[in-house]
Amino acid sequence: MRLSNRKPSYARLAAAVAVMATSAVLAVPGVAAADTGDRTKTVACGPFQSVAYSGGPAHANIRNCSITWGKNIFDGSYWQTVSFQLLDSYTDGYCARAIVQDSTTGVSTPYSECNGVWTTKTKTYGTRNSWINILVNYGSSSGWYGISGGNLYTAPTGF
Repeated sequence: MRLSNRKPSYARLAAAVAVMATSAVLAVPGVAAADTGDRTKTVACGPFQSVAYSGGPAHANIRNCSITWGKNIFDGSYWQTVSFQLLDSYTDGYCARAIVQDSTTGVSTPYSECNGVWTTKTKTYGTRNSWINILVNYGSSSGWYGISGGNLYTAPTGF
């Protein structure tokens, strides 16, 4: 049998064309079908505690603190999620208090813990913020006492 006289069948020819077409499509760069456009960057923001009052112990402690800065490259939306655990170190009638404040509205969202148990607190913003401020202190249900400890966290580049 001589191979030079052999002609490809229509089935083989169709299969070869299909393989070449598929290869050409796969070689074209583009957005993957499963890409939602969401991009995030998570940064640590703790641990820290309230400043001790009158030489006494610090009442409020924060640990496992993180801020996730998010954006969607398709629709241009931005968001941030702040998450931390708050503890009232001394159950003496005063509570651990924390606030989370955003740069867009400046509104402070208060949180408290009074039972000496680490509790998870979460705040989500659905807008673009250039910074988020997290403060921790101690106080009663009616007010704050002492000087707050905490930090201001600026958005990573591009977020």
